[in-house]
Amino acid sequence: MALTPDISIIVPCYNEERYLKTCLESLAAQKMPSIEMIFIDDGSTDGTGAILDQFALREARATVVHVPNEGVSAARNRGIQMSTGKYIAFVDADDALEGNALSILYRTAIRSEAQIVSANHTLFDIERGNRVPIEIEPVVQQPMEIVREIIHMHRIYNNIWNKLYDRELFTDGPRLDERVRIGEDALLNLQLYLHAKTVTHVNERTYVYRIHSGSAMSNIENYTEAHMPMLKSMEEILLSESVKELYFRDFLQSAVWIDEKEHGIRDTMSRFNESIRSLVLHGIRKEKIPVRDRRLYRIIEAGLFPVFYKCIRAGEKITGKRWGIRR
Repeated sequence: MALTPDISIIVPCYNEERYLKTCLESLAAQKMPSIEMIFIDDGSTDGTGAILDQFALREARATVVHVPNEGVSAARNRGIQMSTGKYIAFVDADDALEGNALSILYRTAIRSEAQIVSANHTLFDIERGNRVPIEIEPVVQQPMEIVREIIHMHRIYNNIWNKLYDRELFTDGPRLDERVRIGEDALLNLQLYLHAKTVTHVNERTYVYRIHSGSAMSNIENYTEAHMPMLKSMEEILLSESVKELYFRDFLQSAVWIDEKEHGIRDTMSRFNESIRSLVLHGIRKEKIPVRDRRLYRIIEAGLFPVFYKCIRAGEKITGKRWGIRR
């Protein structure tokens, strides 16, 4: 009888023949703990499928499944369904793990009894050869506080590829939203951190996120429109978990920031009441809003937020103090 692996590594692959070798070498180098590698060839039309099949012939821990192209979220969900490990990790086919990555994450999970272990990572620009270490800012290691950071699109907590997850978190059905093309990682983490009892973070860099011209985040046009499905799905999750009021200010700030990044303060505020206001207020129960945010709620409800916000931003330039925890 085969022993249950300690970690299931899920790797979605679509036309990655140019970058796949480095990823496979980094996975093969992981000696401890025991692992299974689940590769989902998501309808690749290049040599990706053949490379994976050849790898699986010499790597007993690897399983390859070839499926029609359904998208990265569907591929990851299929991998979750197939996984048998005590923990789950995700790796992108154009990225790589550091040599002792899984050992660090696994030992931390066992020692701390954390259901989610996150780690720092390195950004590597393949074309330029530049390496940039990404380290966490001080954050209270409490799931509910990390949820706040996820809503604000935190550069470490939003990603699923720099973490180790207790598979029990997936038991009740949390999966990637296959309707969402940008921000799907954050949405899954939002669900998982909302249900996690204990979490922790390690300062070691365990993952190499490799940037190239074909990277998903290198080709975003119409920034607001591209992120709107993520915002709507995030709002659905917060409502279904009955916590939208708790994170009222945070969700508002992220909705504004996404639009502002593309259009600027003036244009964003000129259409706030028509385009953003309804999403922010939808489903809100006034009596559940934290006391500190009730004045803000009344300002938005009255249609006065654009004036309020422009004054706040002007004050930021003068005082250097940011509004709330807006990023």
